[in-house]
Amino acid sequence: MGTIERRDQVRRLIAAGGIHTQAELVAAFRERGAEVTQATISRDLAGLGVVRGFRGGRLTYLLPDDMTDGAGAAEGRLRRLLADLPLTIAETAPLVVLRTSPGGANAIASAIDLSQWEHVVGTIAGDDTIFVACTDASAMRRFRARLEAFIGQVSATTATDPGGEG
Repeated sequence: MGTIERRDQVRRLIAAGGIHTQAELVAAFRERGAEVTQATISRDLAGLGVVRGFRGGRLTYLLPDDMTDGAGAAEGRLRRLLADLPLTIAETAPLVVLRTSPGGANAIASAIDLSQWEHVVGTIAGDDTIFVACTDASAMRRFRARLEAFIGQVSATTATDPGGEG
């Protein structure tokens, strides 16, 4: 199986849902009679731009298509992530430092980037820490206030609807 065909299969498996780890992808290929290594799958995921994020409260793989459907959709995704992940906020002008659960930083950073908020230059994400670069200290304070408002909306929705169905 060539790279293009294999990556197409990876994309289809992720899009179908139920794939949460590289080991599950390797097993899915094995079930289909194709032997691939975890290292190959890792390269394929990177080549496809796949990131780990939360969907339905569970850490899973997300395709770029899942994340590029406009700033409004990205803000909705950010709200969903904030409902699922704890977040602490600190400032060091003009950076805002966000801390979340291990494995959650990339998904939150991507949603922030795709939301295209004015005066946010970009993000850098590790495993559980995100640096959000703002144009200046004033922009940093506005970003923090907007993010805290999102968190407040999520908290209010969760408090009024314990099922989290909002």
